[in-house]
Order: sequence, then structure tokens, then C-alpha cells
Amino acid sequence: MYDIKTIEKTLDLLDRYEGQFAKTARETGIKVGTIRSWFNKRRNGVPLLAKRRKKRSKWSEGQRKAALDYYFEHGENAGRACKKLGYPSRSMMRIWVREDPRFKKRKATKGSPRKAIDEETKKKAVADLAARRGSAHEVALRYGVSRETLYAWRNEFADAEGMEIRKIPERQGEPREDLRRQIKDLEAERNRLRMENSMLRKANELLKKEMGADYSLLSNREKALVVGALEGEFPIARMLRAIGLKKSTYFYEKKAAKTDKYAPLRPLMKEIFADNYRCYGYRRMKPLVEARIGKPLSEKVVMRIMREERLAVYRPKPKKYSSYMGEISPSAENVIKRDFKAEKPFQKALTDITEFSLRDGKVYLSPMIDCFTGCPINWTIGKSPNSLLTTDMLDKTHELAGDSGMVIHSDRGFHYRIPAWTDRMEKYGYVRSMSKKGCSPDNSACEGFFGTMKNEFYYPNDWASVSTDEFIPQLEKYLVWFRDKRIKTRLGSKSSKEYLLEYEKTVQ
Repeated sequence: MYDIKTIEKTLDLLDRYEGQFAKTARETGIKVGTIRSWFNKRRNGVPLLAKRRKKRSKWSEGQRKAALDYYFEHGENAGRACKKLGYPSRSMMRIWVREDPRFKKRKATKGSPRKAIDEETKKKAVADLAARRGSAHEVALRYGVSRETLYAWRNEFADAEGMEIRKIPERQGEPREDLRRQIKDLEAERNRLRMENSMLRKANELLKKEMGADYSLLSNREKALVVGALEGEFPIARMLRAIGLKKSTYFYEKKAAKTDKYAPLRPLMKEIFADNYRCYGYRRMKPLVEARIGKPLSEKVVMRIMREERLAVYRPKPKKYSSYMGEISPSAENVIKRDFKAEKPFQKALTDITEFSLRDGKVYLSPMIDCFTGCPINWTIGKSPNSLLTTDMLDKTHELAGDSGMVIHSDRGFHYRIPAWTDRMEKYGYVRSMSKKGCSPDNSACEGFFGTMKNEFYYPNDWASVSTDEFIPQLEKYLVWFRDKRIKTRLGSKSSKEYLLEYEKTVQ
């Protein structure tokens, strides 16, 4: 086993000899295959002294002992022992034998010690090698030594005896064709990796995107921006092939970027989109951008910029839903009859219960939706869908609405048919209204609120590592934002809070 210093010294010598493995092997006495293996490891970035994991043997210690006992008691023949026992392989048997103390003891006592080779024999061997009386392998076998030992003798005696030993002439001029081709390929690979690394770093620097090596995440404009930033450093054709962009498209995007009069709007729209839970489409984005820049803007411009910047709202696949669980008590009449418009606050309201699945359980939300604004006026959040979830929410609603006599519409769930709910409704003077059996469209406005909330807040985010205790404050924060800041186009691109303030001014 060679240490790391020997390996590095050998590779440095290989570099000085311009990749001549044979010459390096003669100089160091190390086999060509070993040097080549080190060279390949260095080229591929593999550790030179990687630790090999010892494989677990499929034979037990008892089987190993039985096999060794049979081997030493029946003539010490590995083939016969393996055939008789049915295990292991001959190579494995030989490994076991070498590790056994009986083999080491027998080897130590067998025969006489090897005699040292005298100087005269060494000189004869070197002379035969120099005179080419056979190959180096044949000469080494003739004198009972290895090729490495033979070359070591040559280096020791050749100069002293004045022998002429044929040497490979030093390389002059250009390297050999195969080595030159190899060097060329390595340089090309190095340049390619350097170019791709620079492109990824530039994309992260300019676009603030961590996309790894997937250039499909970039738009054509973004690809052109990255290539243009490195235009003087690498060939354009190679960069375009690597990033997957046509030459004509690149020059088109490059020309368009010079005349992009909406360039200042792009970071502004990204900021507005991120600050509003990434849930605004172009219709809601338009008034916010206009308010920030102080001038009108076309919807088509907003739409195009959002498409180019990939400011897309998450849209999950629709799921089938059924809330019917059977009749448990007499239901109320459907007073609303899908008329969800109200002329004033606290005239009509909608309610229901929805759930959120998390890693350690579920969270339940019971809101009260005012039909005048279409936004929740209050809500309760809990870990259990018990009656307190709805009754506490109704108590909070009465604190805000007072004795307004509003109509409260719900589905036919048991929360809205138990005495705790019906008694409070009668006490506060509110009118009960219920959907038909198994007919969710009768409460579609409330279901629509749940769908919007989950599309904006729940589905786009990863909640795998979030507990219920951590989720509830985030849900509370979102509902406050939905009520106080989220703009609605049907309210004149105002939030429900702003719309109510303007209404109160007109009423006074």
C-alpha cells in the first residue's frame, strides 16, 4: 500500500514526463497499471486513497473453520476441498488459507531461507537486459526476480559499468497523436465545465434563481440575459447550445431588452406579487402597480410582464366533495336561495367549517362571511370540530352585528342543528337558512371563499414539517390580511376594510 505522498510524487513525475506512463514506471519501480489508476482517479475527482468498505462474508465463522480443517487434514488441495464441501470458491479458500496460522507456520518452516543474490549475478542480469537477450520479463524470470527489481539493478550498475542501455528518446516538439488528442479532450471538458459553472453563477446573480442545472426553468428573455452577460468570456454558440436557446431568439431578445421600457416595472411587480401570497392575477395586480407608479397601465402589459416573469397563481386540480352525512333533526328553510348579494353590512352572512391536514393532526376553521363584502368578519380556529367552534364564532358575530336581524346561511351539518346553535340564533334574533340536502352550490359563496383561501395560502406551501400549533398563527395572519388588505375587483379594487369605510361615509 502506497501512502499519499508517494502517489502525489509519482503523479508529479508523470506530469513532468508529459504523460509517459512507461518512463514513470521505470523511474519509480511502480507498475504502469497502478500509476494509470492513480491518474484516472485524479482526473475524475476521485479520492486517491479511498477507503474500501469490507464486504460482509456470506459464510459463517463455523463454516470457515470447518473448511480450513478439511483443507489441512486432506492434502491441502483447495479445489478438492471446495468440491467436497460445496463452498466456498477456490479464490476465497486461498484467502482463508493464507490468513490461517497453520499456513504461516508451515511456510516459515518449509525449505531453507532464500539466498541473497550476489553482485556478479546482478551485473549479468543487467548486461542481458542491456543486450536485449530476451524481453525484460523473460530476463527477470531467468534470474528469479521481478521486473521492478531488474530495473533497480540496472539503475544501480549501468553507469558504473559503462553499459549502453537503450533509452526512449526525450519527446521533442508536439506530443504524440493519442496523447495530444487526450489533452485536447481534457481541455475541452475543462472549458465546458468552466462555462456551465459561470452560467449557473451568473443566473443566480442576475435572476436570483437557484435552479441547479435545469435551464428549462428560465424564460427566453432570462436565458438571453445570462448569455449576454458572458458574451465576451465564452463563445456564444457554445453557450446557446448549453442553455437551449436558438441564435435568432437570442439576438431578438437582446434587441428587445435594449428597448424594454417596462424594465423598471419587473422588480416592482415581483415584489407586489410576493407580498400578497403570490395569489394575485393581472386584474388585481393592475391597480396596485398603477398606485405605485402613479399612472395608468394596460391589462395586456401587466399580463405579458407576469407571463414573462412567471408570476403565476397556483391552481390545484378540482376535487370531488360531499358534505352530506344524513338527517339528524328538522332543517331550516333555504331563505337565501343562492342570492348572495347584500345592500348593507350584516344583512346576509354565510358560514361553514373547513379543515387543514397537517403532520400531527388537523386544524378546523369556522368563519362568518358577510355577503356585503364577501370577506370574513370573524372566525374561530380549533383542533377539534366540536360545537364550541361554531357557537363561539356566533357570539363574536353578535358583538359586531348586534341585533341586526341578519340571515345566516349554512349547510345541513350537525353544528347548525344542535340546540346550542339554534338557541343562540333565536336569542340574537337571527334568521336561519340552510342548503338543500347534498347541494353544495346552495352555499357556493362560502365554498368559493374556502377554495380561494386554500389556493392562495394552503396548497402552494409545504406543510410537511409544520405542526398544528405552528400552523394556527400563520392561518390567523392570512385571514387578517384577507380581511384588511386583500383587494377585490368587485369592490372597485379595494379591500373590504377600505370599502366599508367608504360605505360608512356615504351613509352618514
